[in-house]
Amino acid sequence: MYENIEDFLQGNSLMPIRYSYKEIKNMTRGFKDKLGEGGYGTVYKGMLRSGPLVAIKMLGKPKGIGNGQDFINEVATIGRIHHTNVVRLIGFCVEGSKRALVYDFMPNGSLDKYISATKDHISLTYKQMYEISLAVARGIAYLHQ
Repeated sequence: MYENIEDFLQGNSLMPIRYSYKEIKNMTRGFKDKLGEGGYGTVYKGMLRSGPLVAIKMLGKPKGIGNGQDFINEVATIGRIHHTNVVRLIGFCVEGSKRALVYDFMPNGSLDKYISATKDHISLTYKQMYEISLAVARGIAYLHQ
C-alpha cells in the first residue's frame, strides 16, 4: 500500500504514462466527444499525439479528504495488466482533484449495449455471444491469476 501518489509513482518503473490535465484536455478537444457516463465518472473519446484513439475516463471528485488511495490502487492494478481480453491502461492524470485514466479505445463501444440488446440495438448470434462469453471468461481468469 502506498502512502500517497508520489510514493506510488517513484516506486514503479513499469507504469502507465503520466499526463498533465492540459494534455488530457487537448486529447479530448476540450471534452467534446462524450462516450458514456457511469458511477465513477464520464468517458470521453480522445486522440494521442501519435494518432491512436483513446478512451479517457474523467473520475468524479474524490470523496472526502484523502490521498486518492482508490485512484492509486486502480492505476497500480490496471497498469500491470496486459492481456488481449482486458482493455489496456495507457496512462493517467492526477492534478489536485482532477483525475483521469487513459485507456485503449474500443471502437465497438461498451459490451453491455450488445448483451442487453433491444430492438434499437444490434442483436448478436448465439455464436457471437459464445465467443464474447469465452473472451470475457479468459479475461476474468487472467485477472484472478
